[in-house]
Amino acid sequence: MRLILFIGSLLMACFYFLFSLSHPQIQENRPPEITITAPLPNHTFKWNSILPYEIQVMDFEDGNSEYDEINPNEVLLIVRYLKDSSELKPYLKGRSNTNYEPLIQMGSSTCFNCHKAKGKLIGPSFESIAAKYDRDPKTIELLASKIMTGSSTVWGDEKMPPHPDFLAGQVQELVLWILENNSDPNNDYLAGVKGAIKTKETATDNEKGILVMTAIYRDHGSNDEGQNSIQSQNTLILKNH
Repeated sequence: MRLILFIGSLLMACFYFLFSLSHPQIQENRPPEITITAPLPNHTFKWNSILPYEIQVMDFEDGNSEYDEINPNEVLLIVRYLKDSSELKPYLKGRSNTNYEPLIQMGSSTCFNCHKAKGKLIGPSFESIAAKYDRDPKTIELLASKIMTGSSTVWGDEKMPPHPDFLAGQVQELVLWILENNSDPNNDYLAGVKGAIKTKETATDNEKGILVMTAIYRDHGSNDEGQNSIQSQNTLILKNH
């Protein structure tokens, strides 16, 4: 009888072992913690000024931004200027439907090494690109091809290296996002755990002004494929002084 029970237990253990090999469990991924640490929540801003910012990211799997364990280009700050508090609630509500996937892909690639939303870096600003090109399908396809294969002499002597890691469909979505989100002077976005925002130069007489800062980070998941990655964000609302 004991022998039968032993053999039964052994067979059951073998079954569970073989089942685990054919059905590997994905380790649970903990969401990242992201915080805008500067400016402080009670801070105000002034027009035509420099506003420094800092962001901290802590993730159980990816690491801590304070120890340079997080790729700074994957930490994104989205800035939106609002005329007054009456625009705040509609903006926050509408923002929940915004697709940030192309922006996150840009942070995971090398885009922010050469470009930024406003102002020239090595390459042209995304604002300049949006002003130069239309959003028609042929233009989007052309720009996507230039990103994937590389280009030169379009914006001067600087050469853009190829980006073969992107899929054609991904690049077209990225191009469309750039053209759609960089023509509004009230929008800005930056990459990095620290930096500075150049606030708008002027405001209308009745414009009290609100600055909405949203920091975003998507972790790499708990496995190599990043299938269970989690995105977290933190929002800070500043009023004009």
